[in-house]
Amino acid sequence: MFDRLEGAFRKLSDFSSDIAHELRTPVSNLMMQTQFALAKERDVSHYREILFANLEELKRLSRMTSDMLFLARSEHGLLRLDKHDVDLAAELNELRELFEPLADETGKTITVEGEGVVAGDSDMLRRAFSNLLSNAIKYSPDNTCTAIHLERDSDCVNVMITNTMSGQVPANLERLFDRFYRADSSRFYNTEGAGLGLSITRSIIHAHGGELSAEQQGREIVFKVRLLMD
Repeated sequence: MFDRLEGAFRKLSDFSSDIAHELRTPVSNLMMQTQFALAKERDVSHYREILFANLEELKRLSRMTSDMLFLARSEHGLLRLDKHDVDLAAELNELRELFEPLADETGKTITVEGEGVVAGDSDMLRRAFSNLLSNAIKYSPDNTCTAIHLERDSDCVNVMITNTMSGQVPANLERLFDRFYRADSSRFYNTEGAGLGLSITRSIIHAHGGELSAEQQGREIVFKVRLLMD
């Protein structure tokens, strides 16, 4: 019991430290911009420009706060899933259509093959796969293909998202899923929020009793999602 309590306090301490570190920059930016605005009289256009800049920082803070609360609920098993049958092929094809205009701008393509139905929360699963697909499209080289393959395996469905890398992948791919992971070589794999995207994605998959992993295959990186059918 003591070990469990010690582990819980350590998690809380680490989480608090992460929050303080990540909030420091946007809060400092807001303070500096406000001090700059108050330093002397300015015309209305300058004030509007500063307010718009502050609004962007506040939006970032709002997203970060929401994401951190989501992760906190997940770590304590408090996520509530509205489970029903989810046709993953249909969901992924909808996401493909959503991201195709962005991909077309740089000659990239997206393919979806296979089928599979799982028991899950469609909104949460859509968020998880949207984040993975967004990463793949944004940070793969021009004129490459992001391939999504689904396959059924006894009591589960495996989803593989494969894309060519545009940068060096860190030696320990598991660290990609750490909160606020900031290594330069992996920065392009975390697009949602402030380094929270893949942490949120993994928490959603785990809440469904599934697994999420990443592996390097030559110049490609493969994200593997395993979800239960029931």
